[in-house]
Amino acid sequence: MKNYNSITIHVDDDGSTILDHQLHEEDCNPHPQDHLVPPFSSHQDEEHNSAATTNSDRPSSLLVGTFNLIATILGGGVLTLPIAFQKCGIAVTTIFMLISAYMTYMSLIMLCYCSRRSGASSFGEVVRSAYGERAEVGVNLILFIYISFVVAAFMVLIRDIWTPLVGMFLGKTEDEEGGVSGDRVLVGFMIFLLPFLFQRSLHALKWNCYVGFASIIILCTALVRGGFQRQFNLHHGELDDDTYKIEWFKIPSAQDALFAFPIIMLAFLCQFNVLSIQNTLQRPTRKRMSQIVGMSVGASLLLMYLFGLGGYMMYGSGIQGNVLLNISVDKRAYADESLYWMFFLGRVGCGTTLVLALPLSFLPGRDALLEIIDVWFHHSHHRSNSAETEHICWNALHRFNKNEAPQDVAITTEHEIEEIETQPLDIEHESATRKTTILIRDQPIQQDYVFRNSVLHYGSTLLIVTYSFIGATRVAGVATIWSLVGSSLAFFIAFILPFASFIVIEKGVAEGSDRLDVWIKLAKSMLAVSIVGAVVCTWNRLSSPV
Repeated sequence: MKNYNSITIHVDDDGSTILDHQLHEEDCNPHPQDHLVPPFSSHQDEEHNSAATTNSDRPSSLLVGTFNLIATILGGGVLTLPIAFQKCGIAVTTIFMLISAYMTYMSLIMLCYCSRRSGASSFGEVVRSAYGERAEVGVNLILFIYISFVVAAFMVLIRDIWTPLVGMFLGKTEDEEGGVSGDRVLVGFMIFLLPFLFQRSLHALKWNCYVGFASIIILCTALVRGGFQRQFNLHHGELDDDTYKIEWFKIPSAQDALFAFPIIMLAFLCQFNVLSIQNTLQRPTRKRMSQIVGMSVGASLLLMYLFGLGGYMMYGSGIQGNVLLNISVDKRAYADESLYWMFFLGRVGCGTTLVLALPLSFLPGRDALLEIIDVWFHHSHHRSNSAETEHICWNALHRFNKNEAPQDVAITTEHEIEEIETQPLDIEHESATRKTTILIRDQPIQQDYVFRNSVLHYGSTLLIVTYSFIGATRVAGVATIWSLVGSSLAFFIAFILPFASFIVIEKGVAEGSDRLDVWIKLAKSMLAVSIVGAVVCTWNRLSSPV
């Protein structure tokens, strides 16, 4: 076993294979002190050895990992960005987007470092390493609730986008008698999505990422083209309507700024998927993960900025909370027929993006629920008074699991995970020093028995789909769901938890080694900003009319 006090320090040279000591044949990692799960075994060069591309433990290339993260970011939140520009003007919104992008980048990198320090393979296990098992359960419960709201919001958007398109195709409207039912359209799409929702990894959804990314670019192109054309006509007197005037340097009110910033921050939210990407990446060095995070956040920032700016230039002060509500499906509303078809394709593309992005948000929600069950399963093995109850419960799962492997029949906690406490670095103040833990695993948590069990896998999938669908059909619109979620949950998941966990885990690294003291100070500063932002933005949301 390894612990923080027995780490040998190596120079950070991602391309070098010369280390200070003889490495095990599986370890070609420039940082062998990292606790990677699965182990760093992709020593073959993915560009020159085809065996690396078929590695079942780490199948994802740099390109696949990057598009997985981009597709997670480019969800339904991008549709609300134009109203942020309208509320705060172009200059202030630009600053807000740069701040959100930087904080997201640092949050993702720090989460990856926490995982490497602690051996954690999920968001919940990172928190467990820093704050204990109860914190892991609590965080996964919060993550599960939050993502359930997100899935319901995706369903509302899919229904609202595709219902008029289906009605146009059938020659009917939703309002007329015998017209298209939005709920039925949603049922059809959810049946179509079931095979995707049953997938167990993000790598299996890589084609969703490619198609979704291409689709959102179409709508972004339509908005940018239409926006620049409208501003050109306005500037040259060909259009006389103050509604379409834009403000470059606007001083927003406090209420408008507190309304816009959570929207922008929420649009970047992807922290719950980054560790799954690291777990499946070939040759997961720190440098390669930094490249994935940097390219993903940078590409998403550029695309979302153009999307928001294009929507604001196109509709000005008349922009609505969901930009698609401004885009007419009536060809007569467009003087330029080519622009109509571009917006039509953009609407179809955006609908396609949301359909294909829903499974990417769905998977971490199901994993959070299964991780709660997984913790209970492991914890129950250490309680003698619950042995009989646990025996009956898991025997039932064994019996109904048709695809169970022979070794799963006698599965025990010790076969999947071992947890050790790190020794306090400050012996004199041992009682005041928070002890972190290192999780020893051969496979990520997604390979545990609970996750592999077919009854739990398919049962939890259908459960989440059912109650999210019921919720989506009972609310008036997506704005209702975002108001229920609130900005506090997003701040908590995106920034507060990653920064707080990083501070605790990184402090457990011995001084004089590769401990990142400057990053600890930076994390403390961003944690303080995040807490203040969460409190102020939540107060503003609760005190404002819905």
